[in-house]
This record gives sequence, structure tokens and C-alpha cells, in this order.
Amino acid sequence: MKTAHYLAIVVAIATVSQGDITGSNPPWWTCLCLHGSGINIRSSPCGPIIGTGSSGSCFRHASGKQTCFLTDDFRSHEYFSFHYGGRIGWTAGHLLKYGDNC
Repeated sequence: MKTAHYLAIVVAIATVSQGDITGSNPPWWTCLCLHGSGINIRSSPCGPIIGTGSSGSCFRHASGKQTCFLTDDFRSHEYFSFHYGGRIGWTAGHLLKYGDNC
């Protein structure tokens, strides 16, 4: 029985440390953290860039999720919204991970 508990803890830690929340549905106010460097934060999915950030920057999810097509790389991305400096910012899910530093 102890082995099962240890395995569950290891799996939980591995899940938190990985980036890419694409395909998930985080509840409102979940802590989302940037995963990488020079990450663009947009005013809307695929919208104008309003800032940049790097790993270690964490924000509270604002419940928005939307897929859009970026002409920069000709791919669809699933964007997630979060509270960013008094407004709502958006970043692609593959550049976000769940965190606990909000």
C-alpha cells in the first residue's frame, strides 16, 4: 500500500513541473505559470502583444480559453486567459504550466 502512495506523489510532482496545459480546462483562478523565456502575452488570442514574460511568472486564470491560428508559425494554438497587470492577458497553452506561486 505504501508503494501506491509514493507513486501517486511522484506522478503529481511530474505533472506540476511539465509545461503545456493545452487540452485542459483549468477552473477559474487556477495558478498558471509561464514556461520558457521571452513569452508573448497578448490582449486577446492571437491579438496584439501587450507584454512578455519568462518562467517563474505566474498569474490567476480568468476562465477564458480559445483556439486561434497564428500567421507567425501557421499553426493553431489554444490560448488561455489570465489576470495580468490589471487587465486580461492571453498566452498559448504550450507555454503555460500549472503552478502554486500565485
